[in-house]
Amino acid sequence: MIGLLALPLAAKPLSQLQSKLQPKQIQEDLTSWLQWLEKTHPDLSYTVKDPEKFYRDVATLKANSKKPVSVQQFWRQVTVLNSQLADGHTGIAFADTRALTRQHVENGGALFPFALVFNESKLVITGKIDGQPSKLKGYAISKINGMPIDEVLQPLLTRLHGDSLRHRRAILARRFASYYWLYYGNAETFTLDITDESDENKKTAINNISIAASHAAVNIDKIFEDNFQFEILDNKSAKLTIKTFNWPDRKRYFSFIEAAFKELKNLNIQRLIIDIRENGGGDDDMWKKGIVSYIATQPWRHASTYKVKVIEGRQSEDKPLGEVIAGELSTNNPVESENPLRFEGEVYLLIGAYTYSSSILLANTVQDHGFATLVGETTGGKSGQTGGIQRFVLPHSQLKVFAPRFMLTRPKGGHQMEPVTPDITIAYDKTRPQQLVNKLMQTW
Repeated sequence: MIGLLALPLAAKPLSQLQSKLQPKQIQEDLTSWLQWLEKTHPDLSYTVKDPEKFYRDVATLKANSKKPVSVQQFWRQVTVLNSQLADGHTGIAFADTRALTRQHVENGGALFPFALVFNESKLVITGKIDGQPSKLKGYAISKINGMPIDEVLQPLLTRLHGDSLRHRRAILARRFASYYWLYYGNAETFTLDITDESDENKKTAINNISIAASHAAVNIDKIFEDNFQFEILDNKSAKLTIKTFNWPDRKRYFSFIEAAFKELKNLNIQRLIIDIRENGGGDDDMWKKGIVSYIATQPWRHASTYKVKVIEGRQSEDKPLGEVIAGELSTNNPVESENPLRFEGEVYLLIGAYTYSSSILLANTVQDHGFATLVGETTGGKSGQTGGIQRFVLPHSQLKVFAPRFMLTRPKGGHQMEPVTPDITIAYDKTRPQQLVNKLMQTW
């Protein structure tokens, strides 16, 4: 199990943001974080380029904490360390940013009104944050309230967890309204400079356009049909979209997958596209049982080597608490040759910057064993993934810290610090994700 799970804690009210932390409380929280991190993470140097600098920066923050600050101010100070940690599974954040944002809106607060995506380094509008369409779809933002967009983004990207800048951009695009409000404060209107990127020959610029803030909740895909789709593309091709591997109703998910592969068999479909570009991870059994079991052509494993920290509750006589154990995953999963719904046609797995965690393990597995052709763009995350995520809530600020207890290298080994690279690289307009599918089909 790789992806982050929801904390079993009630979200703190908005008033918690303005609660005052005394210098001693800040110092105790920072000490608690480092002590917990030492007990949990198997090897911080795996992702952190300069662990000594990380510890020095924490010490500097402790030493400079000489006056009371609000929880929100402390969050702004301490989260600059997230980009140093350089791992989507390691960091510090509010216990539930979504709940805070929802309460902010329910209390009359406003949010940046647009849903966004990064086309390379350009931040582009895709619609409204409540899921409704916008006439400004396809426009790249160059300024917000007179500030150049790079200056707007820099402090937000620095404060996000993520394996790389590319990964943090992908995460920020989906959380921009929340992070903009938390960092810059509430705003009822926004003045934007934007440029239409949809027509390369005629890029229309609109400056100083005034846009009202949104008082609607951020649209989050909570409906099964929003996260899992199956469609027939033509008489030989179909597409299976899976936006998460973390879904509470497993019975419904596996029934959906079985029905999809049954239809593939009944219609004699020859090419299957599996889209995990929007899949940030979850539980491995959802792809091991739900995908690879249907397409595997040889015995397989999801990793080659591992390193794991023995944490509280997992120790034994031969595995003492605190020990770091390294080894090889030598056991292979068998091919389910008796499965009547095994798919024997061509499989294409779509990946991108947001593909992460358990989804990267899937991409590694099918690429290294030749079960599928990877298509799209490189992942933002590393091919070598951390997992077994643990969480801890700091006693005074109530900020959430999280870290993995194990690390994995891909099945064929090596290159664990590199992203997953597709077999077929295809650039496309991220505001029109279907464009990738169309371009792929044109190669057949």
